[in-house]
Amino acid sequence: MDSAGLLSPLPERSHLRPKSKASPLRVAVVGASPDGFGARAHLPGIHAADGVELAAICTAHDETAKSAADLWNAPRWYGDLDALLEDEEVDLVTVAVKPRAHHPIAKAVLEAGKMVYCEWPLALNTSEAGDLAALAADRSIATGVGLQGRWVPALRHLRDLVSSGSIGRPISFYASQELPTFYIAADRAWLARESEASGALFVASAHVTDAVRFVLSEPEAIVGIRTTLRPDDTFTDTGEPFRWEASDTVSYLARLAGGVIGTVNVSNITDPPKGFTLRILGDEGQLVATAPGYYQFTPVTLQAGKPGGQLETVDIPAHLWGGTDLDEGHAGANVGRSLAAFASALHGGTKFEPDFAQGLELHRIIDALIESSDSQAWVDV
Repeated sequence: MDSAGLLSPLPERSHLRPKSKASPLRVAVVGASPDGFGARAHLPGIHAADGVELAAICTAHDETAKSAADLWNAPRWYGDLDALLEDEEVDLVTVAVKPRAHHPIAKAVLEAGKMVYCEWPLALNTSEAGDLAALAADRSIATGVGLQGRWVPALRHLRDLVSSGSIGRPISFYASQELPTFYIAADRAWLARESEASGALFVASAHVTDAVRFVLSEPEAIVGIRTTLRPDDTFTDTGEPFRWEASDTVSYLARLAGGVIGTVNVSNITDPPKGFTLRILGDEGQLVATAPGYYQFTPVTLQAGKPGGQLETVDIPAHLWGGTDLDEGHAGANVGRSLAAFASALHGGTKFEPDFAQGLELHRIIDALIESSDSQAWVDV
């Protein structure tokens, strides 16, 4: 995903350090442009994560690949994907480029027999995502999808508290992600098109929806709308006018497995922004997670309260903070935790989640929301 303007700057060069652990997972990154998510999150996340090491960088050109490799201390670099895929010193390839390239790159990685961790959205559409999930399953190759919000310590503790019955039976939820107006330059015009898997629908709404399904349960039916309330805009660099085709506002009501009912509201045009909220009401209390921006990349506060009482801040267990030495709020912190967990699952012979199959399910939820918005009716997921 792309979140320009909301993520932490790149770490100082002194932060980069080699790993000393035995048998680290050797990772190559595809996509390392200075303003891209690979440089802001994947590369610092790999350097800071337990159990992994940076093996190579691949971009579309030799000169940019070499420059990125020099900056990030990568031992090898490639200006060609086919050359990277022949590298036997690479175990896992992470894909951090624009969504249109996710399917062809991830498919090539799988066909080469290598593991792959692909940023969200998994592909441009559900058909492409299904192709990738089927190929990974057919070849029994471990995969991961960049829904790194699942590795936010506060969100994982929230899930544990819900499942342990701390607020009794969950009854309803309210989730929102209210972000500032999104400005783009002319060379990033693709971000304004929903056909490029961009905008509030494919980015913020998908990540918030994944938080709900991770903490509570999967949506069974949905009714909602996606729309563009402020279509007229100008590029920040040229001043040229353009129109947003991607949604800037998404709102829906969902019935989850188990009968929990709740709402999700997402806005990319909220100034000043209000950040993230996930409120879960139970028959014996409530839990509330909040963050000042994207919950995946800004510190999350967790509160709990009983009927008749006040909300009080909940401490997050120390063991949930492991996996990385990046500060909370850095774009790479939860990417690093995800990759550390991928390595741990691999060495322990367990399945990493979220994988491509779960990414496919999220694409199907988005499809249901689109159908509901178009038909103005409830749609089964």
